[in-house]
Amino acid sequence: MIWLVYRQFRASAIVAAAVVIVFGIALATTASGLSGLYDSSGLPSCGASCTAATTDFLAAMKADAVYPVLYFIGLGLLLLTPALIGAFWGAPMITREVEGRTLRFVWHQSVTPTRWALMKITMLGLASMAFAGLVSLALSWWAAPIDAAGGFPVGGGTQGVGTRGIGTQISRFQKMVFDARGVVPLGYAALGIVMGVVLGVLIRRTVPAMAATLVVVAAVQFVVPTWVRPNLVAPATITGPVLTAPDLRSAQFGSEGQVTVPVDIRGAWIVTDRTVTPDGRAFSLLQTSQCLNLGIAQTDDCLATLSLRQVVTYQPADRFWEFQGIETAMLLGASVVLAAAGVVWIRKVRLS
Repeated sequence: MIWLVYRQFRASAIVAAAVVIVFGIALATTASGLSGLYDSSGLPSCGASCTAATTDFLAAMKADAVYPVLYFIGLGLLLLTPALIGAFWGAPMITREVEGRTLRFVWHQSVTPTRWALMKITMLGLASMAFAGLVSLALSWWAAPIDAAGGFPVGGGTQGVGTRGIGTQISRFQKMVFDARGVVPLGYAALGIVMGVVLGVLIRRTVPAMAATLVVVAAVQFVVPTWVRPNLVAPATITGPVLTAPDLRSAQFGSEGQVTVPVDIRGAWIVTDRTVTPDGRAFSLLQTSQCLNLGIAQTDDCLATLSLRQVVTYQPADRFWEFQGIETAMLLGASVVLAAAGVVWIRKVRLS
């Protein structure tokens, strides 16, 4: 069975291995330059005040086109892997035999349908996880200096969370980065391949099964980070001191009068950032007529007299691996349940 599975998916395995090797070589040849920029910026020894060093490092890193390109290629590769592997490896596993009318022949050999399905799902699942794990490991190792600086800078200006005069930063907790780091890519890869197999069993047509796999896996990758992940661990809360006029000069004003002061907690996932009144209620500029229709400086001075405070709920950077472990366990558990359901259905198809 092992040799048969290898022969059937040999071309795909060679392509996957080539991608890992080429991407790994690209990262290995540029890692020393990225680490050199990090060391020369003074970040390793800056202590508590690292704003200037962080700005210098990220600006120098972003100025070299090679580093941003490799960074986002790695993210894209890992984000697309679950859906593509599920569609091109998982979905054809059953449908190829059905459309080729070889299913009954295959299942009447000495290898039982249950063993045949389990062996194929296991081998393809392990191969998928190996591919995702190797790419994730290489990317995490290469991007360690960027993560240590708080994340990749995007945009310009000084607005947003985690800013140091270089634009908003993408920390490891951001959706697109979290799914491409640590061990979570293994869970998504396993779920992708199993989802493809199960949909192939149910649909029994290769192209529709591939299309359905792409849609369903993409939906899972959207739903889990959006609605499941925020509820895995209760966030921490901090309440800042009374906001002064200088604090409010960097505030952002929403269309409904919300006042948001950017917060900089290195590597953290900011869940909420609210400005509240002394009695703890959310503050809106529209409720304060004396501070409306003033110049920018006058508005800041007026707001400073209201004793406003900033309340932030966030997930600290050191909880990254806790979230990784919980989510990976959930994905692997779901993969096992789906695989079992697929095998049971295969047995029913054979006996019907």
